[in-house]
This record gives sequence, C-alpha cells and structure tokens, in this order.
Amino acid sequence: MSYASVSGHRSMALDATRNQLYREALQQVVRPDSVVLDLGAGTGIHGLIAARLGAKRVYLVEPEDILAVAEEIVAANGLQERVRCLRGRIEDIQLPEPVDIIVSAATGNFLLTEDLLPTLFHARDTALKPGGLLIPGAATMEATPVSAAALHAKEIAGWSTPAEGIDLSAARPYAANSVFYRWEELGDVAYLAEPRILQTFDFSRDNYANVHIESVYEITQSGICHGWVGWFSMKLGDRWVSTSPRDEPLHWSPAFLPLDPPVAFEQGERVSFTLDRAPFGDWTWRIRSATTDQRHSTLLSAPMDAATLKKAVVDYAPSLNVDGLALAQVLAQCDGSVSAGTIAASLRDRYPERYHSAAEALAFVQRIIKRYA
Repeated sequence: MSYASVSGHRSMALDATRNQLYREALQQVVRPDSVVLDLGAGTGIHGLIAARLGAKRVYLVEPEDILAVAEEIVAANGLQERVRCLRGRIEDIQLPEPVDIIVSAATGNFLLTEDLLPTLFHARDTALKPGGLLIPGAATMEATPVSAAALHAKEIAGWSTPAEGIDLSAARPYAANSVFYRWEELGDVAYLAEPRILQTFDFSRDNYANVHIESVYEITQSGICHGWVGWFSMKLGDRWVSTSPRDEPLHWSPAFLPLDPPVAFEQGERVSFTLDRAPFGDWTWRIRSATTDQRHSTLLSAPMDAATLKKAVVDYAPSLNVDGLALAQVLAQCDGSVSAGTIAASLRDRYPERYHSAAEALAFVQRIIKRYA
C-alpha cells in the first residue's frame, strides 16, 4: 500500500466502524483545554474528530504528500484556527508544545507488520505530557489453529498443479513460508482450538523489542490444520476492539501463517506454537505435536542465491553497485546549489550504460529528491 496516494487511505478514512470507535474513545477524554496529536494523520480524520469534539488545538503530523489533502479538508471544515498540519516524521519534528492525547493508527496487520510502533513510542516519549493518554492505549496479539482448505489450496497447494503441462511446484516452499493477510477468505474458517492471547502490549510504557512467544493449544475440534490465523485487539478508551476474522471487519486484515504439509489434529491433542520476530525482521513460526515438527519463516519466502545470502551476514563488508554509486552522486549534489536537470545530466554522462535517455536520468533524480531532499 502507498500511503502517499488518496486511494491508499480510502479504506482507512472511510472505515465507518473504525471512525465511530475512535470517536467514542476520543469523546471520553477530549476536553476544551486538550491538545491532541494525530500521529501519521493521513487525511486527518481522527484529529478532525478531536477538533469537532472541542479540543483546543490539534496537530496533524504526516510525512507523505497526502497531508496536502488533509490541509484542504481542514479548510473545508473551517477548522484552520485549531488544527495545524505538520509535514514530516515525528522523529524530525519539534512540536510547538507537549500534547495531552496522542491518537494514531500505528498498528499494522497482526499488530507488528509495517513496524509502526517505534514511531508511536517515540512520540509518546518526546511529545506526550506526563499522565497523557494514548489512543489506542494497549493491544494484544492473538492466534488460533485453523482448517482453511480453500485458502491453502489457492495460495500454496495450487503451485503443485501443473499449468499448461508445466511443473511449477518449485515455487511451493516459498509460498509456504509467506504470511497472507486476508479477511474475507478467513471469515468462515474452522477454529480447531480456542484462540489464545500470545502477548500484551501497554503502549504507555512498553518499548519495541524482540518477540518470542510460546503457547500450547489444546485441540477442541478434530480436523486438518492448514495453519494459524493471527490478529490483534486494541484498547480504544475503555473498550477492547478485535480485528479477528469473526468480528466486524475493520481495514486491518488477519494474518494466515500456513503449515505445509497440513497436519491432522485430534480433539484433546496438545500442540505447541512458537512465534518469533525481531523489530523490522522476519516472522518465524514453529508447530510441534506428537505427529509434526514444522518451522516456517518469511526469511525463506523469496529465493536468495549465495551472493544475496552473503549480504545478510553481519560482518559482510558491502560495496556499492552502479545504482548505489548513482544514488551517492545525486545525494552529494543536493546542497541547494545545483538544479535537478543539471544533476540528471551529470548522472547520464557518468553512467550512459545505465541511463539511456535524459528523461530516464531525470526520473531517477526526481525520485531521490522527493524522498530525501
């Protein structure tokens, strides 16, 4: 998803259920003297709700160009006097004042996907008044084993069916090590055990760290297990809201962590589930029972040759390829004295085999400028 485009924000800004839940949470805490930070504001819907509830001042902080749309929305709703839009990362912005409330949607699918929590925790530690509030204020990660034959057949087993007489099964192990984010396809799968809370996060005090979770499930319904489904619940005000496939849908999707091959579990059987993830790292899950011991990891979800694997080693000493050298050249000239066109021309002169036209070189430079300048 691109958070720079309006289409990338549609499912969030127009999620009526989510907006109502956030509004109800904000209603509980917004006062006439409240200063509110809408972190990762996007179109600014949550901050604007706070302003309409009477907050004294609201800061919309957003690093992407979508903030221009938020500014138009602020003006269209006549809230310019109380709502201020600040473009940039919260790590790079100095707010004019500390805030009483931070409202955000800094939670990815299965909570940790996209690694948004470090941004929330930085804002908490640098911008929130002592005793200030966060919305959401806490979250849990939850999961359960499921029988999901249709999804497994579509995303994993299907690779074992020849296409036009061609054996594509070499791709199957990579699919089996992928995490699939779905809602509709998981809504009617059979749970083989009661869901369990894997981990709880208190956003007011916790930090972002490695996740290592071990949980034992007792199978309550015999069946073929195709994997685990994981989701998160969050505390909005005094209410816990779940993003599980059996609850009212929000824009977040549950995660399907597959097993391959699928495993038959019997009622009463005990199954161990282990989940590991380092910040900004890969998901790894392991299932152990009397009949199976399987380990999957998103590290193995894409092919890597020996050269690529070598680059993942901590003591690897890297050197720049042509694209890296070109990037370094562009950044070195971004000192406010050289035009984009001049930078592009110098780039094409130095790397004619990489940039075959002036337009291609300029497009590369403009991408760099948009991201770094």
